[in-house]
Amino acid sequence: MQGCTGSASSVTEMTGTIAAHIRSRQKVTPSLYINTSFAIIPSKHTKTYTMKSQLITSYVLLLLLALCFSASCRSLVSNLEDVTPGSEDFITCLQSNSNNITSISQLIFTSANSSFLLVWQVAVNNARFNQPNIPKPSVIVTPVDESQVRTALLCTKKHGYEIRIRSGGHDFEGLSSTADVPFVMIDLTNMRSIDVDVANSAAWVQAGAALGEVYYTISQKTDRLYFPAGVCPSVGIGGYLGGGGYGNLMRKYGLGADNVVDVRFMDVNGGILDRSSMGEELFWAIRGGGASSFGIVLAWKLKLVPVPELVTVFVVDKTLEEGATEIFHKYQTVMPNIDRNLHIRIQMFGENVGNTTQKTIRMAFEGIYQGTSDTLIPLLEEKFPELNVTREICEEVRMVQTSLLFGGFSTSTPTEILANRSAIPKLNFKGKSDYIRAPISIEGLTKIWEKIFENDGSETFIINPFGGMMNEYSETAIPYPHRAGVLYQFFKTVDFSDQSSYTTPTSLARRDWLQSFEAFLEPYVSSNPREVYFNYNDLELGVGSDTYEEASVWGERYWKSDNFKKLIQIKARVDPDNFFRHPQSIPVFSIPLSDL
Repeated sequence: MQGCTGSASSVTEMTGTIAAHIRSRQKVTPSLYINTSFAIIPSKHTKTYTMKSQLITSYVLLLLLALCFSASCRSLVSNLEDVTPGSEDFITCLQSNSNNITSISQLIFTSANSSFLLVWQVAVNNARFNQPNIPKPSVIVTPVDESQVRTALLCTKKHGYEIRIRSGGHDFEGLSSTADVPFVMIDLTNMRSIDVDVANSAAWVQAGAALGEVYYTISQKTDRLYFPAGVCPSVGIGGYLGGGGYGNLMRKYGLGADNVVDVRFMDVNGGILDRSSMGEELFWAIRGGGASSFGIVLAWKLKLVPVPELVTVFVVDKTLEEGATEIFHKYQTVMPNIDRNLHIRIQMFGENVGNTTQKTIRMAFEGIYQGTSDTLIPLLEEKFPELNVTREICEEVRMVQTSLLFGGFSTSTPTEILANRSAIPKLNFKGKSDYIRAPISIEGLTKIWEKIFENDGSETFIINPFGGMMNEYSETAIPYPHRAGVLYQFFKTVDFSDQSSYTTPTSLARRDWLQSFEAFLEPYVSSNPREVYFNYNDLELGVGSDTYEEASVWGERYWKSDNFKKLIQIKARVDPDNFFRHPQSIPVFSIPLSDL
């Protein structure tokens, strides 16, 4: 779902819900969530905090954790008896290369520490990977500055660990939090400063900041600027932009990565580069090609875009009995060509009609328009009257309030909640993406509905329209290639929140159905290659990378051939030993790509 999830070794987008009637149908078992001070509290009692209070809490946390498990670096090392072999040497390396041994010791967590599991769990945002049998880091490091990131990177290399970088933890396959080999996780949660420059329509944002924190901070300075990013407030910006990053403003302003103008980036040798010193090729690669394949993003410089003081939002709910099939059929051709100030996404799912066994499809058309209802209503009456949008269902709000609404809150919720990651419920899902380049016929849609009826109602689908500015970018402008000709993105997910594990009979049946639905859709989606979104990474596409033929099975689906080959060439230059790697990272081959 677009809104609440992310990419390998950081974040992406997953889907927040927009209205109470959508939230109420989600079968999410009430649970405990973790706030910024790592205290476990019921989600319904979660308090909101300002950015300042969160910062204070973070430093209090560090002090408390230090008192809990490490009165000094000597006692820390002496307690490391049951951790992965070699971790003591790694920690000694961190300490011996730190200007303040006590300070760095307070930022290190191993399985010998009582806080280790809590620190690891706090940003595992897909509960499918928060299980006892899931492999966990040998060491977690939570740096507070760039020098500590460098020390952690160089010590990881020296002592033979793999590395994972976590900024938000919304990756679809848990790749920032788990691995099948000994690894060090660098969690950037303490590096989340945001500096908004209204006069120059720009902002520097550290990689550990979440989208909601970015939106909230911008809104404290101005209502006339925003950043075109995703809808889930707890998605970390580090990996989100590394995979491209789409959202409600993409038809007018393109992707989030299209609006990145500079970066602070650490290469494999610990050097800190910006756009000028890294060169345009590497700057091209890390905006959509998966930044974690090339190094560590420390901060992004964002170009902020103009927005009206008031924008208009609405929700229209339709079932098959209310003409949803015909409305969706028209949506496919109207939305990619309509005024780019309008974005209407659809959340869709199967359900029973009332208390009967008869099944139907329900669609929530969730609209956001960069203007007032006085302009929106005539536009829709002319272009899309079947949707029947009236003034009564429209609400004119500040842009930051749309982030509340699409993030699952009401527009009257205090905006501070966007900066409180613990207020965002965690999900438990398996997801897959597709791009649609030709309208699906009424007959085809009817067959799709029948296939959906074979599942048990655990599915949700998110449709986001393209067109507008997305048509104006070349598919090689950045590595993200899904541009002109795409009508909409189609995201599919099944939920496991009501299951005790990912392997119960019900869970397995849902996984099997999703796989069969994926195969069923082949005639209706893009082809040669069948395109998928890297931030919605899917290891079922393949993980082999010993040869280009193996890697192309999944790599060309994310980036297409020309972009994938260019990414491989850049990777060979900047990380020839393939230190920054995960199951679907950009590969390095033993011979030049040109010779393959």
